[in-house]
Amino acid sequence: MGLGVLEDTKLTAVPGTVQLNDLSSDTDNDNDNATNLKHGTGKDAHIVLSPQPSNDPNDPLNWPRWKKELIIGVLAFGGMLNAGTNGPLLNASYSPLATSLNKSLTDVVLVSGYNLLAAGCSGPFVCAFSRKYGKRSVFLVSTLFDIIGTAIGQAKLDYKYLLAARIVQGFSTSAFESLLMAVVGDMYYVHERGLRIAIINFIINSASSLASIICGQVYADLGYYWLFHLFQIFLVIQFVAMFLFCPETTYIRDSQYETDVTADEKLTPVDKASALTASTVPVKRTFVQELAVFTKTYSPDSVVKFLLGPFLTLLNPAGCYAVITAGLLNSWYVGSSIILSGVFSGPPWNFGAAQVGYIGAGPVVGGMVATMIAAWGSDPIIKWMGRRNHGIYEPEFRLIFMSLSGIACGVGMFLFGYTMQIGANAALCAFLQGVTNAGVSIGIFSALSYGLDAFRRQSSEIFIMNMVFKNFMFYGLSNFANNWVAANGPGQIMYVFGGTSVFLSLLALPVYVYGKKMRSWWARHDLFVKLGMETTGPVMHMG
Repeated sequence: MGLGVLEDTKLTAVPGTVQLNDLSSDTDNDNDNATNLKHGTGKDAHIVLSPQPSNDPNDPLNWPRWKKELIIGVLAFGGMLNAGTNGPLLNASYSPLATSLNKSLTDVVLVSGYNLLAAGCSGPFVCAFSRKYGKRSVFLVSTLFDIIGTAIGQAKLDYKYLLAARIVQGFSTSAFESLLMAVVGDMYYVHERGLRIAIINFIINSASSLASIICGQVYADLGYYWLFHLFQIFLVIQFVAMFLFCPETTYIRDSQYETDVTADEKLTPVDKASALTASTVPVKRTFVQELAVFTKTYSPDSVVKFLLGPFLTLLNPAGCYAVITAGLLNSWYVGSSIILSGVFSGPPWNFGAAQVGYIGAGPVVGGMVATMIAAWGSDPIIKWMGRRNHGIYEPEFRLIFMSLSGIACGVGMFLFGYTMQIGANAALCAFLQGVTNAGVSIGIFSALSYGLDAFRRQSSEIFIMNMVFKNFMFYGLSNFANNWVAANGPGQIMYVFGGTSVFLSLLALPVYVYGKKMRSWWARHDLFVKLGMETTGPVMHMG
């Protein structure tokens, strides 16, 4: 048993389990194998790189650090806009906007519901096209949808125009909410992913609270049109930067290098595949070549087949846990944000759009605290646990953060609901929503980083299914959350959110203990393999 993770007796090596630290290995065989594997540098010289980089200079794992960070930075900026700002663009202004349009609050909230519904519906198509044609073209087309939708919103202050704008904008969201995490797996090794995932998680999820603050002030000071004008300026800047500086990160390595997803870590210098690769090192692509929107077809299979991929992940018990947990936690936080305008625009607060937006300061701070915990604590902790586990890393180690998530979500959600119910000071309410967001952010980080490390080859499908699930939940909440609050007050809905969040954190314990057995079971019954949906094998290079 590795630090509480039950061993599997069916497979010699379970995908996801990797030798991370050769200084802690306790067998000669392990040490002999480690000498054949590439290691990190400097203070990480004892860390075995997983996956192993190929000899191809076009392999994203071989790109210089500055290039990787630039790509993540530009794509994260896109995530802040297309996912973090797009959805909550109107959160702080629902009540005054309902008055301007002569519509009910629920009707106005519903336009953002359709935005989220469009995001959810587009998810399987995003996954299918990225599997077949790569991620770069999908990211570019997604931002184009946001630019077009924003242009519609700029045209006229009218309910039909607003509805059309929000629907078209919705098609931009899914790629940045899902594929951005998969890009981390494309470019970074196992021991480097935690920091990047934590930062991206903060940017996409906590940015929604920052967006509410900014958008509420813009609406109050400059009016409806400038919400769309300013958003459009940033979208165009991001699109140009993404076109110039974000090449394709999808890369199909020979299976011998995929030490974190295959059952064999024996990589020796005399392997025929290794020798062949070494003798046919491709020419490094130029900057102009990397500007190609479509690089190649990454699979001969039909797009229709890949549409099934996200749904197949629900048949994987461990993958399903990651999807449901991250999706519900995100949904409950968004649900708490959806009701803010209706609650705080009434007595005893009687806030305007800008004041409602300022409540988002609490979640922003909470998200920053959660990011610092996850970003600077996660990778060092898994390295430490790897050393304690004789140099072996198990993806379930990522789930230890679910305990922190359960505590923060329980305290934050229950007390946030109670303080709103009794009409407490708005600053206290904002603080408690910040505690809520800290718990949600840590939980999402824990679940999704576990999904990435445990099933990296199917990470796009897991993240897409998470995005589909939560956006359909968002749509449902936009339909009934404010009516629920109007009928029973804000306390009851937050108690439901808190109770389910605590349950999900407790469920992490059996997943932690039996996770390796579940990974083994899935490896032996993998429907992606049985249906021929795996994109693996020798690399096919551009001429």
